[in-house]
Amino acid sequence: MKATYLSALLPGLLLLGGCNDAETEVCRYYVQQDLDSGNYLSAIERIEDASCQADYPENEFFVDLGSAYLGKTGLTLPTVMSAMIDDTDNASNDQFSIFVEEVANSASNSALLDLRNSHNAFINYLGGQRCIDIVEPTSTQDGICLVIGFVDILKTTMAIDAMTEGNVSDWINDTEGNNPAMIRSTCALQYSYDHKNDSEFTIPYLKCKEGVSVDNSEFVTFTASDNTTKDYNSLTVSYQGEAGYFLESEAIGSTIFSKDYCQADYSACADPSVQGCYACPVNKGVEDLNIQDFVLDSLNSGFDNIETLIENAGGEDSDELQESIDDFKLEIKAEGCEQIPEGEDCFTMDDIIDYLNKQ
Repeated sequence: MKATYLSALLPGLLLLGGCNDAETEVCRYYVQQDLDSGNYLSAIERIEDASCQADYPENEFFVDLGSAYLGKTGLTLPTVMSAMIDDTDNASNDQFSIFVEEVANSASNSALLDLRNSHNAFINYLGGQRCIDIVEPTSTQDGICLVIGFVDILKTTMAIDAMTEGNVSDWINDTEGNNPAMIRSTCALQYSYDHKNDSEFTIPYLKCKEGVSVDNSEFVTFTASDNTTKDYNSLTVSYQGEAGYFLESEAIGSTIFSKDYCQADYSACADPSVQGCYACPVNKGVEDLNIQDFVLDSLNSGFDNIETLIENAGGEDSDELQESIDDFKLEIKAEGCEQIPEGEDCFTMDDIIDYLNKQ
């Protein structure tokens, strides 16, 4: 695998020029030391201090912050690039699934939230602009956009793992598309996506894969210790005689990531079949981690960003990476993306649901 050339596209190992003056840029110097030694939590704590940010020209601290959160996931970009390219040597038609499994097995337990934070930091460095909207990007912006592309793909892989309740290998090995955790997760997602456009939905919802249904929707307001509130619909999804529990953000039109169970004040509980016990949001902060963003929006934008950069870069590594992306697209969407008009997204929610359910 030849990832060296592609790695050269990254802006100085995700650092803009480094820090050469420990006396005038003390905090930035120590952040560099933390990043070099893999002490990512320390780097994040330093950078989040306003006095530390003042050591950086303009908004360059966002690059180090995005790098620290990415490092915290346990996933390195050279390793990710290697996994993507090496999968083209696999005779299986499941290259993307294999890639998902490799990434999920290497990632930390906090990867979902860390990837979102990494992505947001890099976008903040770009002033909130999408890469596709930047006219005549600089080489540094190109490098950051390449990193954002990989982060987006990683967001999708970790979302798939979460939708299988951390058993992504079981989903991959189930060739018939009968993985109960994934079937319930995709039905909740499909319901939420449809619900956004049709407030007249009735329960039970039976438009998912045969045998699975959304049987109940209960409005719930979560209240944190600082009295901030979040509104959701608590969904009960049944398949093979067992229920799964999910949270729908009606405003977003998507289910959100949850883990374990809690009451409406976020105190832990154990039995979601009991009144007042719900799936518990992964992120209790202001911004929800919504599944549509991770499995659909990120996949489309991730592939677009990477393809734009490798097309301009050229070289053997770029050709191999493009081959991997083409294979990934064909696995996710049987007809591929060649006939999609320029400027339109390749994948729709229906494509994603069908892929996850192996239809």
